[in-house]
Amino acid sequence: MRFKLILAFVEDSKTEKVLDAAREAGATGATVINNARGEGLNKKQTFFGLTLEVQKDVVLFVVEEHLSRHILETISQVGEFDQTSGRG
Repeated sequence: MRFKLILAFVEDSKTEKVLDAAREAGATGATVINNARGEGLNKKQTFFGLTLEVQKDVVLFVVEEHLSRHILETISQVGEFDQTSGRG
């Protein structure tokens, strides 16, 4: 049996939806790391010198290889990873 690791950088408000969708798609569990921060291509928005950031989580899934594509596509849709840069 072969496995794949899927890492998802998810807005805190969408973490539960992504976890539920992954379970329905065949994932049997996940590890969630809270209070994550990432760097991207675009500069972060600031307000009087303070960086405005949305709370994010890193979600790790170890899944069977034959389920990985389906799970990845499902969480991408639910987490809206393709909508805005910096999601996913």
